Formats: sequence, structure tokens, C-alpha cells
Amino acid sequence: MLREIICDKFKEKKIEFHDGLNVVLGDEQGSNSIGKSTFLMIIDYVYGGKDYVMKSIDIQRNVGAHIIKFSFVFKGNKYYFSRNTNDTEYVNICNDKYEVTETITLEQYNNKLKSLYEFGDKDISFRDVVGRYIRVYGKDNLNEKHPLDVVGNEKPTQAMNALLKLYDLYAAISELEDLAKRKGDELNAFKNAQKYHIISKIGARQRKANDKQIAELEAEREKITEELNNSILDINSEKTDAILELKREISDYNKKIRTQRTKLIPLQENISGSRIISKDDLSMLKKFFPEIEIKRLEEIQNFHKEISAVLKEEIKEEISSAQNVIQLLESNKVQVELKVKEISEMSNLSQVILFKFAELQKKIEILSNQNKYYDELQVLSKEKKDTDSRKQMMRMQQLSQLQNSINIKLQQLNDEIYHATKRPPIIMFDDKQYKFETIDDTGTGTCYRGMVLFDLAVLQDTCLPILVHDSVLLKQIEDVAIEKILDMYKDSEKQIFISLDKATSYSKKSQQILFDKKVLCLGPNGRELFGQSWSRK
Repeated sequence: MLREIICDKFKEKKIEFHDGLNVVLGDEQGSNSIGKSTFLMIIDYVYGGKDYVMKSIDIQRNVGAHIIKFSFVFKGNKYYFSRNTNDTEYVNICNDKYEVTETITLEQYNNKLKSLYEFGDKDISFRDVVGRYIRVYGKDNLNEKHPLDVVGNEKPTQAMNALLKLYDLYAAISELEDLAKRKGDELNAFKNAQKYHIISKIGARQRKANDKQIAELEAEREKITEELNNSILDINSEKTDAILELKREISDYNKKIRTQRTKLIPLQENISGSRIISKDDLSMLKKFFPEIEIKRLEEIQNFHKEISAVLKEEIKEEISSAQNVIQLLESNKVQVELKVKEISEMSNLSQVILFKFAELQKKIEILSNQNKYYDELQVLSKEKKDTDSRKQMMRMQQLSQLQNSINIKLQQLNDEIYHATKRPPIIMFDDKQYKFETIDDTGTGTCYRGMVLFDLAVLQDTCLPILVHDSVLLKQIEDVAIEKILDMYKDSEKQIFISLDKATSYSKKSQQILFDKKVLCLGPNGRELFGQSWSRK
């Protein structure tokens, strides 16, 4: 728990805190600009926030740079820290005399508090928990109709996720979100492969037509196979090996020709601008299509980048050179093909049959690959859709459980105040939005009471360590409710920090609580937090 805050610039140099409720009292006139909200902002600063410096410009201008010293006690052990308003990104670890022994980042400090307050392994930052429930004038979380929001423009889903995490209901959703992301990455990789023409893209109608054509081609291939089997008997082993070796040469020439032609693409498109495959796309292609020569693609990519700045005439020269290489390779391939023909003719093997067989085989392979990629795309799309559906269903289940849990608690707290004579506030979730209201009662006091009860519900049912409620929330609430709320504050096992003025205007019981739990009393004429007010001329 927070034990003390010290600052040499304060009128009252040291403020010590109780377990449970801690009250900052204003005077009976309800004087403004005396430092109630400012001190609560400092508490936010102690708990890892920045708003005290970023939004209290008048304080920083009139007081100047100053050091806030503070200490905590956890399980009998004391921890001492300080923060300089000149540097909001670092926190000092101190000894018991507040001498600096080490400086850590603000993130490290918040992680330390997360550990000391025993948040466990919750996948949420300390500030994302605490900051939402430190409600002080000047911060952006005072919208009584949107109690989950930590800033005014926060997406509802983000605020809802933070609450799900706080109630330990997000892990199941997170697992499916991770799975959905992986499925999405796989699907995008596949679509990118089609986009860059690395693999073919066909539709359902073409898929059906391919099946029919494959069947016809396979039947023709079977027929040719029989002819080949009859002819092959005439070929001796030596000539067969020779033909196979020459076929491998032809295959190598084809591969080299394809490489050179691929090189031509960025050369020919360079002037008008061609699409560049990103590193992420190359990585995903490598993952999902290991048979694709990604290294070659990268080489081509780099080649393209190198010539992109070359003058057009130089580009033309490179194109001409590549075309000459292709021409030479084609010529060499033709010579090898002639050798195959010669050997085949020598062996009485029909060259026509061989070429026909190869042509059929190639067509079948192309069509089969088209079908394979089509089928794989359908599987990936279905897996992504199914995962998204499961994620959506799980999210709604967890939100429903969260809604039920909070509303039961709100009912309980509201009944403690009104003995079941008034409607409680309720929260309702759908997938992307939430609504918080007291049905048939939209009064200002009712709305703020609802926010206070919501915070108390979260405080009691989760690991949330503290609440901070400024007077702007409390003074809107009717007296009878204030007395009960102060009772709830007082009985809390966790620390609560509030500000309030005009204490004597409340019931005797309320007054007693306020004075018993007072840690700081502020007023005008030198009794301000910093001993003066800058609002006066």
C-alpha cells in the first residue's frame, strides 16, 4: 500500500496514508484552486501516470521543477521512490533517506508495481488497469456514461478488452485471436503468391472444367504409354541412358531460359514502374511455399533495385544482353533436342510419340497444380472463417459472463444503499460496443452514482489495487447515497483516495468518516497544497 508522499514544495511537507479510505478535505465554502484535484493527480503520478506534469501546466509554471518522494509497504517491506517533474520517463529507487540508489524507466517501475501488487501473469499493463480508475478532474475518464474508457477517443473494444483481462476472461479469446492471425497470415501469403503470379489463380467453374480436361488428357496419355512401352523395347540400355542425360540438359537449359526471362520482367517494367515484392511477402512465401526458389526471387528483386536508377539507354543495353543470352541458350537447347531426335530415330523410337507424351504430361501437371492451389485456397479461407467464427463466439460468451458478474455486483451494492427500492445501474455488451445506464433514470446524480458503484464492483472483484475519486464525481450524488458510499469506502480492504469539501453539509455519520479518514485538509489564504493560489490577481 501507499504509505507517504513527500514534497518540499508542499505547504504540508509529508502526507501519510491509511489503509482503506484516505480523504483530502476542502473547506466549508467549497473553495476552488486550493489543490484537492492536484493532489489526486500527484497520487496518479505516484502510480506511474504522467498527467500531473502534462496537464497541470499552471503548477509546473508557478512551482517549477520539483521532486515527489513516496514510499510503499508490501508484506512488511518498505520501498522508497522519487520522481522529478523534469523527467516523466524515469523513476528513482531510493534508500530510506530518499537518496537515489538506482534509476529505472517508467515502464520498469510500472512492472515493479504490477509485481508488488501481485497481478500474477495477467496480460495487461499496470497502468492500463490503474489509470482507468483514477478519476480526477482534468483526466479523460470522467464520462459517467462510459466508465470503461481511459481516454475520450478510446475504441470501445479496447476498453472492453482491458476489463475482460482484469476479470481473467480474456485468455480464451486471446488464443483464438492468435490462431485467427496465423490463419490470416497464411491466407494472405497464398493470395500474395497469386498476386505476384508465382502460383495460378482460377475460379470454381475453371476448377470443374480442369477436372474434365485432366480426365481426357490422362486417357490419351494412357494410350500413348502403351505405344511407348511397345517402342521402348527397341532401345538398348546405353541409348536409353544417353536420352535421359540429354533430357536433363534440356531441362537445365529450360531452367536457365526461365531465369533470364524472369530477369527481363523488371527490366522491361522498370520505366513504367513495377510492383516490388516486400520482405514480409518473401518471408511468408518461403514459409508456405518451400518449393518456390525464394532466393532466386530475392536475387531478381535486388537486380531490379540496382538498375532502377540507371538511364533508359543502359536499361535497353541490359535487356539486349539478356535477350542475347536467351537466344544462345535457346540455340544450345535446340542442338541437344536434335541429338535426342537422332538417337530416338536410330532406335526406331517415334519422336512424335515422345513429344506428344511430354506435351500431355505438361498439360496435366499445369491443370493439376491449378486445381491444387484452388483447393488449398478454399481450405485456408474456410479455416480463417471458422476461426473467426469461433473467436466471435468465445468473445460473446466471455462478455456475457462478464456482464452477468458485474451486474450482479452492481445490484448488490445498489441494494445496500437503497434497500432494493431503486434500480441499479447495469452494463450491457455486444461484440464492439457497450452501454452503461440506470434504466428510466438519466439524472446527473444517478449517472455519477452508477460510475462510483461500477468502480467499487471492479475494486472488490478483481486485482485492481486502488480507487481515486475526485469531488467532481461525489458532489453530484444525493446525501443518502453518499453516506452509504462512504461506508463502502471505509470498509474497503484496498486503498481509496477521495476529495470532498463542505463536510459539515453531510450527515453526522458521513462527517465522522470524513474527519476520521482525513489525510490532508486544504483551504484558501495560504492553506493551499503549495501554500498559495495562482488564480488570484
